[in-house]
Amino acid sequence: MTSILDTVVLPEREADGWLRRCRAEYLPGARERGLRLERVWRSYTGPEQVAVHLLWSLPTPYDFYAMRATAAADPSVTAFWSATDTLAHARERRVLEEVPCDAG
Repeated sequence: MTSILDTVVLPEREADGWLRRCRAEYLPGARERGLRLERVWRSYTGPEQVAVHLLWSLPTPYDFYAMRATAAADPSVTAFWSATDTLAHARERRVLEEVPCDAG
């Protein structure tokens, strides 16, 4: 399984509204593109500033590239992230591949 960790750093007063818009505007299309939202966390990163962490999963790393190509062709995805950029202090996406931690 491949995991994708999105982190969006927002003003605290904007975080709940951004999460509502994410669920309404981004999540349905993300599901159609094969992403499965596993977890959502919030961490306080400074005075009146929070980071929202979204953990997504896909079956393989190759599915990430297919999902990304589909998202690039969808203007609603571009619009969502453009609107996010007007609010966010920072955002980052990391693609994570599980590595066995068995010391063997």
